[in-house]
Amino acid sequence: MLVPQLSTDAPDATLPVILETFENHPDLHRLCGMPLTATAFPGLTNRVFRLEAGKGTFFLRLPRLEEAGSIDRKAEARNLSLAADACLAVPPVFCDPGTGVLVTRAVEVSGAPAGLLGQMPHVLAQALGQALGRLHGSGAAFEGRLDPDCVLQAQWQGLRDAAGLGAEMAGLEKVLKLRATVTAGSAGPVYVPSHGDPSPGNCLMTAERLWLIDWEFSAMSDPAWDLAYAVLEHQMGPDQEGVFLQAYAVTGADLPDARRLVVMKAKCDGVSALWALEQVAAGRDEAVFLPFARQRRQRALQQLAELA
Repeated sequence: MLVPQLSTDAPDATLPVILETFENHPDLHRLCGMPLTATAFPGLTNRVFRLEAGKGTFFLRLPRLEEAGSIDRKAEARNLSLAADACLAVPPVFCDPGTGVLVTRAVEVSGAPAGLLGQMPHVLAQALGQALGRLHGSGAAFEGRLDPDCVLQAQWQGLRDAAGLGAEMAGLEKVLKLRATVTAGSAGPVYVPSHGDPSPGNCLMTAERLWLIDWEFSAMSDPAWDLAYAVLEHQMGPDQEGVFLQAYAVTGADLPDARRLVVMKAKCDGVSALWALEQVAAGRDEAVFLPFARQRRQRALQQLAELA
């Protein structure tokens, strides 16, 4: 489901998969030129390559087979286009919603990638707050709807009979119950265009600006989702979170109150934990996904304790 993309460089990849993609999509030759070399960047939901080609340097995104059908690529393409028009997303050079193949020009990041920083610098926290504020206040009509409560319920139902995962899910049922206790008597939040996964690997800080990439989970959602998810996955401390939220508010976007953010943090970590357990149930590498699930389950339970 919604997880940060990893950003660690991998050794040079062989070209067969790239050449096959170019053969299946002839427009890529016209747009990019002949592919020369490719360097793979590991990710949980996609295969990503930095591609040196005849007409420049690009990033090529190929969806993993195990994610086929789980993402609305038509909605992603529309939302990406709207975000690019708002100068928040790197404009696509090529986008095929039918296969999920996406190409953008490479942008040069300044300093270490966000996911490799020991502590989120204030300049990145401020830039991310401003970017999300601009997105949420843009008035863009994104396709799709991200309702954390519906996502949690569907995940829980799907895992209820999964063998051997009961102990890993213990306590997360309390996150599902937050809906009734928090929103009773309330009209609920106004949904806004949202990125859905503003994790470190999806934030590219250049000398001039911050770009948000990987819009596959973008949709209309509660603004608290993007804010809570960013705080958690960037592991912001109190100072960074304060800078981030202040920068968001300065854009004129409506800042959720503190309790609502804590509630959403629990939901975000609940969704991420259950997503990882779904991967385990599907037979993917337990050594990767169980620690991921356990960390987020623990954080979700800590957020619940704070609400008590």
